[in-house]
Amino acid sequence: MKNTALLLIALWLSGVCCVREVEIDLPAQPVKIVALSHFTPGQPFRVEVSLSQALTDAGDPTIPFNADVAIALEGKFLDKLFRVTGDGPRIYWESRDLVSPESEYLLSVRIGGLEPAEALSYAPAPILLDRVQIDTPNMRLIELTGGKVAMRVPLKIFVANLPLEKRYFAFNLAQEVATYPVIDDEIRLDLPPDEYTYESTKFLADGRTLALVYDTPEKVVLVNENFWSDDKNYLALDALIPFDPADQRPIHLFVEWRTLSEAFYRYHLSVARQGNNLPLNDPDALYNNVVGGYGNFSGYSVDMDTISLPYPF
Repeated sequence: MKNTALLLIALWLSGVCCVREVEIDLPAQPVKIVALSHFTPGQPFRVEVSLSQALTDAGDPTIPFNADVAIALEGKFLDKLFRVTGDGPRIYWESRDLVSPESEYLLSVRIGGLEPAEALSYAPAPILLDRVQIDTPNMRLIELTGGKVAMRVPLKIFVANLPLEKRYFAFNLAQEVATYPVIDDEIRLDLPPDEYTYESTKFLADGRTLALVYDTPEKVVLVNENFWSDDKNYLALDALIPFDPADQRPIHLFVEWRTLSEAFYRYHLSVARQGNNLPLNDPDALYNNVVGGYGNFSGYSVDMDTISLPYPF
């Protein structure tokens, strides 16, 4: 036993002594144009343009001042975009023309000294919501800290005419809560509210659903196309709406339903999977549909529904 222990210690020490630093000389990559734009019917194109960085570069990417950004419609020039600087740090190029559904658009970005970048995509016609159904008998209040509660609202989002393929969807839930006057420690629902607040709504779901939906930078939840493999045409969720019963009441639940182009879906699915990679696994490649550069140019369409929330229920 003693000899075995000494042998194990010796092997461990020999392994420690073999550890050494290894420098990896990564090949230099040429600087390329990075273009990012997600567009929807009835709105102008907004394109964020920057320059690619090496893996070891720190800091924000460079945003060029002089970039020639243009949109063509079905092979013919449509619009030259102009540079916009907002109140915040975001800088983008915006079109004058508005997006039409089911039209094929070509984005082209040119910067002196760099390879031109192009991307092709469209905004699909919306797959409309059939209805949003709330299960009123099973609504309930959940106690939170600080005297607040959360209204738990079981609901089903039904999709009309679910297609046989290309089931690319995303959604967002948002809530409207009214704050009423309080007089003599009593909430006055007979008076007009002092204010309304509008915030994104969190939700609960079963394990299968949670495994097949992903948060995105677009502030919508992406639904994996495999979710629809059982041919159900609805999504079942429990919305959670926190409020202070002393002076607040939930008023409305808003459902935003997006029909996505394949390029939008593939890009955001690859972004979501970047955060799910195990340390020793090869990372999933980020979807790129920009030829000659990097990024994503893709469209989507939107359908909305508004649900009035009963209280008490």
